[in-house]
Amino acid sequence: MSSKSFIEYLAERSPPWSPGEDLPRALAPLLPGDLYLACACAEGLPTALAAFERHHMAGIPATLSHMKLAEAVVDDIRQRVRERLLVRTDEPPRITEYSGRGPLGNWVRVVAVRTALSQLRATRDEGSVSDAILDLLPAPGEDPESEAIQRRYQGEFRQAMEDAFATLPSKHRYLLRLHFVDRLSTSKIAALFNVNQSTASRWLHHAQQEVHDETRRILKERLDLSSQEFTSVLRAVESQLNLSISRILTES
Repeated sequence: MSSKSFIEYLAERSPPWSPGEDLPRALAPLLPGDLYLACACAEGLPTALAAFERHHMAGIPATLSHMKLAEAVVDDIRQRVRERLLVRTDEPPRITEYSGRGPLGNWVRVVAVRTALSQLRATRDEGSVSDAILDLLPAPGEDPESEAIQRRYQGEFRQAMEDAFATLPSKHRYLLRLHFVDRLSTSKIAALFNVNQSTASRWLHHAQQEVHDETRRILKERLDLSSQEFTSVLRAVESQLNLSISRILTES
């Protein structure tokens, strides 16, 4: 993000002041650090979005803990807050409504509580994220050979997946979390990063392929298997890739 962009963003939110007035004093009520993060998020910068996720979105469950909501409901509220504040539609993302006159964290907490209250009035619990993840599993009994391989090498497969995932750049881990845990479509991910949908789809496919290729490499290196057995393991990797990514991301 350019310095000019932020200066313009800051100027739009500054209180009125006249020539000769002490500018630092006029700007004193604002929190430039929080405004800088908000501005960068509004422009869809990946590092800013990741920082916002760590410092503000991650705290929403604690903010709502007094409401005694089901985990799935909290996850849904967090997704709604994310979409409401960060996803660009025909209008700028609503994080641009943050004025900078109080901590950004406090502002996000207010938005989260209001979103929760609104949702509780209008909707019901739609089920847990794990239910949606289970939809990615093959039908029971669809491939007994793969099921046997999965059971036999479950520990090795899980460890290989975790090790493969750890090698990903932070941007790719964030993309996978948005898609598999927060269930954002490629169109919403594209809006979040201010790119077209085909670019977001390509990013996501590339991140998944990286996990698959590295998992395959690690398994081949660690398991002493015949060619036929390894082929069966790879089929299990293919069938369980999305589910395993979802579980690892949900638990991390």
